[in-house]
Amino acid sequence: MRWPPNKAWTSSSLRQGYRHFVAINYGGKGNDRWVILVSVLDGNIRLKVLWDEMKDSAKWITGWLQLPKDQSIGISEEKSIIEAEENSSLEACLHPSEDSGLRIPSSINSIRPWFQEDENNS
Repeated sequence: MRWPPNKAWTSSSLRQGYRHFVAINYGGKGNDRWVILVSVLDGNIRLKVLWDEMKDSAKWITGWLQLPKDQSIGISEEKSIIEAEENSSLEACLHPSEDSGLRIPSSINSIRPWFQEDENNS
């Protein structure tokens, strides 16, 4: 998988009640690389995930996958899961990276893709 990370991600399991995320920032070097993710449905839900974990296709998939109805949960269930996981707060800078395409205005011409088109890139 190539670095820097793509912007759209789907988690194979619920993360604070959600599965679809946008990568807004990233950093680190070598084995200490990390990505800041924000939930597509709730901007207050944010995660800092190590790049090694995100490269594991059993845990994270680039792009937003449409999930079968049996894998989705209701809003009230999501809220109770989020409340139960409140203790997993994250101290992180939430400013979008220069190449995220999420800054307005942007003077950067090279914007990262939302999903990975060629799985063979590293």
